[in-house]
Amino acid sequence: MWWQPSPETRFRREKYADYFNCLDRNGNGVIDRNDFGAYASLVQERLRLPKDAPELSRLRATTQALWASLRGRPELDDEDDAEARAPRREADSLRLDELVGFFVWIESHAEGELPRAARDHVLATFSVLDMDGDGSIGPEDYAVYLYAIGSEADPAAAFARLDEDGDGAISLAQIEALYHDWICAGTPEKAGNYLLTGQLPGA
Repeated sequence: MWWQPSPETRFRREKYADYFNCLDRNGNGVIDRNDFGAYASLVQERLRLPKDAPELSRLRATTQALWASLRGRPELDDEDDAEARAPRREADSLRLDELVGFFVWIESHAEGELPRAARDHVLATFSVLDMDGDGSIGPEDYAVYLYAIGSEADPAAAFARLDEDGDGAISLAQIEALYHDWICAGTPEKAGNYLLTGQLPGA
């Protein structure tokens, strides 16, 4: 019998696809190392940071580490999920099914803790936006991220969804929890669903 994904599985796959489409800036159906790391340069441009800023160096280093993980993720045991079993290729690029497979692997292994490369990367991504060094980001900082990632979501509306306590700031600890939910949540009510693209899938 042909395997049909559950609504929760479809919802997660659609989130991953939206993220892929943001990264695939030229729409050629693959992302490469330059696509994946381009937003670091756009953040630098928007914030007018020096090229040797420590925050940017950390972001680039964690981007390279996550890219290596994306290219070398282990195969999954789920024999029913064709996306999860997508073969790895030697080319230095990723198709949508391969990126989905990476997040599917995290889903199946992230019982409260994310892989180090993924965790370090998302924290570095948002740390570079914390210009005053208070350990949190605000709406304007998040708007820079959405611009750099290529999302067309409304930054103010997206931030309001993420800022569940309404204090106008999201701490890096909260971002880690939101990222976990972005990967693992299968229903739309979780605030983390908005983190990486600023909107729910299909919006």
